[in-house]
Amino acid sequence: MISALSWVPKGSANPFPTKFDIQSEEIEEFDQEEIEELPEEEEDQKENNNEDTSDEEEDEEEQIKKLENEEKEEIQEDKQKSFMERYNFDDYDDDEDKDEDEEEKGLKFINKAMKGLMFYKDADTDPFLKEQDEEIDDIEDIVIRPTDSILVTAIAQSDDDFSHLDVMIYEEDCDNLYVHHDIILSSFPLTLAWMDQHPSNRQEKGNFIAVGTFDPFIEIWDLDLIDNPVPTVTLGQEGKEKGIKGKKVKKTSTCHKDSVMSLAWNSQQRNILASGSGDKTIKIWDLTTQDCLNTFSVHKDKVQTLQWNSQEKTVLISGSYDKTVNILDMRTAGQSSFKWNIKSDIEVVQWNPHNAKEFTVASDDGYIRCFDATLGSNSKPLWSVKAHNSSVQAFSYSPGPVGYFATGSSDQTVKLWKLDESGKPGLIQEKNLGEQVFSLSFFSNSPYLLAIGSENNRPYIVNTKRFVSVQNSFSVEKVEGFESEPSLKGRKQKVEEDESDDEDEEVEEEEDEEEDEEEMEDVDENQSDESMDE
Repeated sequence: MISALSWVPKGSANPFPTKFDIQSEEIEEFDQEEIEELPEEEEDQKENNNEDTSDEEEDEEEQIKKLENEEKEEIQEDKQKSFMERYNFDDYDDDEDKDEDEEEKGLKFINKAMKGLMFYKDADTDPFLKEQDEEIDDIEDIVIRPTDSILVTAIAQSDDDFSHLDVMIYEEDCDNLYVHHDIILSSFPLTLAWMDQHPSNRQEKGNFIAVGTFDPFIEIWDLDLIDNPVPTVTLGQEGKEKGIKGKKVKKTSTCHKDSVMSLAWNSQQRNILASGSGDKTIKIWDLTTQDCLNTFSVHKDKVQTLQWNSQEKTVLISGSYDKTVNILDMRTAGQSSFKWNIKSDIEVVQWNPHNAKEFTVASDDGYIRCFDATLGSNSKPLWSVKAHNSSVQAFSYSPGPVGYFATGSSDQTVKLWKLDESGKPGLIQEKNLGEQVFSLSFFSNSPYLLAIGSENNRPYIVNTKRFVSVQNSFSVEKVEGFESEPSLKGRKQKVEEDESDDEDEEVEEEEDEEEDEEEMEDVDENQSDESMDE
């Protein structure tokens, strides 16, 4: 399943990602730290192994000395022999003939060796000559082109060993999606937040993703590094992350006490990251120092969702399973500025990108509600609509057309909406995926492009301009090269259909085998009857 996903803005990634190369000093440091953390029994075993190794080395030295002495004795014996006998002057003429024979043999050997070097008759088939071309092909495979769109998906498996991030490339012109590289995670991922802030340098920009998991830590990974075994930094943890699953690590006194369920990066104050946890708290982190700056305890249950306001850089909105929405101002001493009581668990809260005073709440009861923050605590919603038959687990505003947003639900449907002239939402498109929807996100660089994360490990990416209803609603032209609308047919259902087809084929094969057996029995009976008649 895809528990979370995040687009990477175009131009943020390094066009030539590099492969991770661990230095020898880092390996030695890693090994030394591992030795220091070994249990006493393992340390004793390590010492015993070292003693055994030293004994073996001493034995080897003695053997070497013995061999050297034997060689010296042989040399001394040779010196005692006569000069003529040693150099065999009596048979010197015979040796010249032998040398000529050996020279001929040597030339033959060289000719054979040269023939062996020409194993491939055609140079084009020689893999050694093609090695340079293959290196060029490898570079082309990892190059990120200006037209490429990057999507990061959090693949959460039932077995934590296989949880990972897929860094995917989408080619919009040909509707092609593939995995560029992946990142192995140590725990089940719950939330993602992309950022361009380098974790150790406030002035430097990069391409990073923050990951919240069932662990109380926050891992920050460099997306421009391929085959990277460890995160760049880990917030809430002392020392360096070793990337070893199951390894005990030291927590800081300010880290979360439960899983990290929500993350929000402040694009205006780039060194600031907010996190919400199952421990009911919200923490504010300085990325460049990896310190927790403040902790807010304004909720009575898990903090499921967070987002910074696009206009007011100190204002943060949060939603919780305690059925409340809070607006926090970082300039206050841990106090909530405004609060709304909702009748259901909060799944998603988002500020309206076209009106920074408004925010929308998606909840477990299937409703979406829009509020005006300037009207104060517990003000009535501007509008409310029953969007789905069950929990609205995903919500995303489009950064392009005003009033355009998408919802996804555990009822297995994705719906596209548009606000009418009166400001009320109207449904313009609905599709059933045949599987639960957990995450949605429109792309900032292509505002009609929607990524959908569901129970399947492969995301749906849909250019919603291909829907006739969207073309009519927003007066956009038809997408060239695509004649039909996106089907979004549930792949889960397709698998079930394929399995049922296989079962039908097996039944037919069994029936055919039974018919063949019956025919064979009839033939045997006829043959036995004929033999009896004879």
